[in-house]
Amino acid sequence: MNKRTASRIAALAAIGSGALLVAAVIATKMRIQSSIGILAEHTDNQALDYDSAIARYAEVQAAEDDTINPVCRSKIMTHGAKTENVIVLVHGITNCPEQFAEFAPLFFERGYNVLIPRMPRNGLADRMTDELKYLTAEELRDCSNTLVDIACGLGDHITFLGLSVGGVMTAWAAQHRSEIDKAVVIAPSIGFTNLGADRLSSFAIMLFRILPNIGTQHFSPFSDGPRHSYLGFSSRSFGVVMRFGKSILKSAKQEKPAAQSILMVSNAADTAVNSKINRELVNFWRANGYDQIEEYEFSADKKLIHDIIDPQQVQQQTDLVYPILLDLITR
Repeated sequence: MNKRTASRIAALAAIGSGALLVAAVIATKMRIQSSIGILAEHTDNQALDYDSAIARYAEVQAAEDDTINPVCRSKIMTHGAKTENVIVLVHGITNCPEQFAEFAPLFFERGYNVLIPRMPRNGLADRMTDELKYLTAEELRDCSNTLVDIACGLGDHITFLGLSVGGVMTAWAAQHRSEIDKAVVIAPSIGFTNLGADRLSSFAIMLFRILPNIGTQHFSPFSDGPRHSYLGFSSRSFGVVMRFGKSILKSAKQEKPAAQSILMVSNAADTAVNSKINRELVNFWRANGYDQIEEYEFSADKKLIHDIIDPQQVQQQTDLVYPILLDLITR
């Protein structure tokens, strides 16, 4: 074989490999786009009274085995009967219900029943775990749906609050569940950082899905974070959360949210989420004639971190944040 023939074969092989890669990328993108819409599907199965709600919660607890950090198990604070108000508090990814250790009692003291669930794949005792690479958007959807069902038996008026990825779950619940009286969406991670346009999000979802998982705990652990949270993220979970968020944007563009009211809380100093995409979600809701939405932004000069809730976070300012949130939610 002469050099010219060998070069041609090498060139053809390179072209063939490139074509296969492009085909794989296009096929993956088509599968992602075609599957986003199914995340709006859900089955409502509301707890009809307090006892049935407690029984449903017991099922959630029973599924949490010895691999779960004891402080990260799902929690409930009740007054022994159905109350006028119930609040669901959903933590952020890599964290767990302990994030609300000091925030939840503020509502209980005001007569609320309080449900503090553990997000799927979070809260394991092994803080170096790579469990988050198995997270699915369907798990986040189904968890959100179940929480609303349980809350129906715990209080007459449901407040559903979530931070970060918990905020994305709250946005989904606000879009699809009319039983919610107030959805409190705090810094939702529909997109990560303000880098790049929204049109690139589908490509990012695709890459996170086909590339090998990268666990940041192995080279840049969150050594100064809360003692109960994971030491890093999973790259695959980024794609899952973005896919879940895109499904909400798609639904919001087509129809107004089902919740009776929405409070969107943002943080001008937050560099962890995409504020442009969060603004787009609000604009979609308003464009569909939904006017029961209130917005509040913590100004940049407050220099708040992304996680404005967990008291164990370094540089936390709960003395500033808690009273404001409490007033916005309960007034």
